[in-house]
Amino acid sequence: MVSIVLFVVALASPALAYVPEKTPHRNAEAAARTAIGQRGALGTTAGVVLMRGGREFFSINGGRSMAPASVLKLATTTTAIVKFGPDHRFATRALVSNRGAGISTLSLVGGGDPTLATEVYRQHRYLPAPTDVIKRPAFPDGSATVDQLAARIKAAGVRSIGTLVADDTVFDSVKTQEGWLPRYLVNDPDVGYIDGLTINEGYGDIDQKTLVPNPALTAGKALASALNVLGISVRRVTTGRAPRGAAEIARVESPTVGEIVDFTNRYSINYNAEMLLKDIGASFGGRGSTAAGIAVVKSTLRALGVSTRGLVMTDGSGLSVLDRVTPRTVAGLLERILTKQGPGWDALRGSIPVSGEPGTLLKRMTGPLTKDRVHGKTGQIEHVRAMSGWVVPLDGVPIVYVAIFNNARSPSALTKPLDVLGVLLALFPGT
Repeated sequence: MVSIVLFVVALASPALAYVPEKTPHRNAEAAARTAIGQRGALGTTAGVVLMRGGREFFSINGGRSMAPASVLKLATTTTAIVKFGPDHRFATRALVSNRGAGISTLSLVGGGDPTLATEVYRQHRYLPAPTDVIKRPAFPDGSATVDQLAARIKAAGVRSIGTLVADDTVFDSVKTQEGWLPRYLVNDPDVGYIDGLTINEGYGDIDQKTLVPNPALTAGKALASALNVLGISVRRVTTGRAPRGAAEIARVESPTVGEIVDFTNRYSINYNAEMLLKDIGASFGGRGSTAAGIAVVKSTLRALGVSTRGLVMTDGSGLSVLDRVTPRTVAGLLERILTKQGPGWDALRGSIPVSGEPGTLLKRMTGPLTKDRVHGKTGQIEHVRAMSGWVVPLDGVPIVYVAIFNNARSPSALTKPLDVLGVLLALFPGT
């Protein structure tokens, strides 16, 4: 501990004049080695890469395929931004085959919106709680609810419905992912069943303690209940495909992809990442499947100049224990996120959690030398802990870092090593 304190003091001292691109990287390398030498990191398999100005200057196992946990969300969300654009919205639509006050069949057609909710769930989940110190809604411009859709159906003149058909066929029928552990779906589940038409992130209660086995049917029943409140009767709710030629009479739209990506990365939302992956497949891969989405992710990364060597994706969130990626691939992707220009890239940069700000780093590295200067996408699953992003050090030139630890006996014990890395890089006076 004494050596760490001395090292920090030395780095905090005023720097002599230097030329950043010519000065040795010894201090940054020492920071990385100090971090992985912490007690919580001992016995793990560490993958570390440091980059600056597009150039890698330090690596431990940089080319080794490792389980990334939620750091994998960077690949999914980057592809969503690149392919859809930050302003795209997913629509949930109400279609009918006949016009008039009495509708024989109304189809509720899902469009892959991961945020569609009941009004009660929206207020509980997406709006700030009275006890929140920082009042930041999940979606500043609001999000869609079945209650809003019911009101628009009524405004279209509908007064009764014979059959309400819940159509989730924008996605395939596979609702889980290869490599997910059974416990992810029981006892305070980590993620809901993936479905092209779903509400409340697949949960059966506002406290997210239970899952609904049939998300589309649940969404259909929720709309029927909202319609009943407005005086519109619904005789039957079922699942199926909307009749060919049915016309749209009402719709609600999701927050923008930029806002969804922000919420997904900032708070590491597994369900959003899985839905986005299938959305990508549905719109750009020929099918609303995980495999189609993964193919688009890989081709998008390669088009950005990011190597996909060693990349194995079986889901979009990093929950799968089968996922693999090299630290070097993550570093290359982060370098693109950090440096590329345009509204989409601005949205991606803004989605990465920042020390001391709302998100997964809210309570970490909050001291005066590190607050607002350490940006990092975190990740943790069984035997895996990771954090990857960039640090703005004393000289103002960002350092991209990737730190992934596998084979960890206690992933929670790696908080200190990861924070030590962030602190020491933030104090770094130059390359």
